[in-house]
Order: sequence, then C-alpha cells, then structure tokens
Amino acid sequence: MRFIQYLIESTITDINKSEKVFLLVIGGSASGKNYIFEKNFKIDLIDIDKITHKLSGGDTTKARKMVSKAIAIANKEIEKYFERGKSVAQVTTGAGAKGVENKLKKAKEYGYTTALILVDTDWKVAYERNVKRAEQGLQGLIPDWKVEKTNKAAKDTYNSLKSSVDYSTIIKN
Repeated sequence: MRFIQYLIESTITDINKSEKVFLLVIGGSASGKNYIFEKNFKIDLIDIDKITHKLSGGDTTKARKMVSKAIAIANKEIEKYFERGKSVAQVTTGAGAKGVENKLKKAKEYGYTTALILVDTDWKVAYERNVKRAEQGLQGLIPDWKVEKTNKAAKDTYNSLKSSVDYSTIIKN
C-alpha cells in the first residue's frame, strides 16, 4: 500500500520498509503530537522531548535549558537515518519554520518521500493539557503565551511548507 493511502486513511500501521519516508509531525506545545503519532504511525521516531528528558535526568527545570542541545542531537540522529536510507519520523513543534524547511530539504537530498502532518489543536485546549501534564510531573509548566505562540507558529509553518512536501495533512486533536 502506498504511503498516501495511509495518510488518507489517517492510520498508518506499517510503512513499507523499502520506501524511504521522512515523516514530520508538527504542532504547538501540548497539541497532542506524541499521542497522534503513537496512535497512528509505526515508524522509528526521533523525539526531542525524550532526548531533553534523558539529558536533564528528568529534571523539568533543567530540561528547558537543554532544548538546543537536544535539537542538535535529534538532527544528528535524523542524519544517520538518512545516511542508512531508513524511514524515520520526528515530532516537534515546528515553531522554527527554517529548521523544518532545512530538514525537509535534507530528506529530499537523500531521496526521501516527505510527509508533513499538522496536529491542529485550539491553544486553550492545549494549555489545559499542559497544566494537567505539569500537575502530574510529566513536564514543566509551559507559560500560556508560549503555548499560544507555538500553536500559531506550527500552523504558519505548515501553511508555508505544505506545498514543498510530497504529502501533507492536518489531524484535528
């Protein structure tokens, strides 16, 4: 089954191992990117949040200071996948359009099929999820202004880059 058919069905159970796919799932803070990814996709994942958590030893305050380092590590990991010709996905806010664009260009240079998924969530709903997550100690509390800003930025990034990828779709969450 071709990759586009999976996207149309909104559920991916497996990606053909012979097809080189770079899947980028973007959405603002607390939009549910990981939830949507885990529910719908079975492909190796590079997750900046998990890298940050590991670098900080689970300390949510320390983690905020390690995001840049985590992004650099994630980019190196993605490059390794590209060099091996293996399908890979990344979950990220997509707030930095230039960084997203560069990853997609790099994937194309390596001959990858590219897909961009926007997890679209009302920022107020995302902020409520953010508060619950922080109360459970899963992540630090992200300020409401930042949740709103990253959700808007992810939508802007999607809209500016959707025509430059092979496949794109929006999943409401």
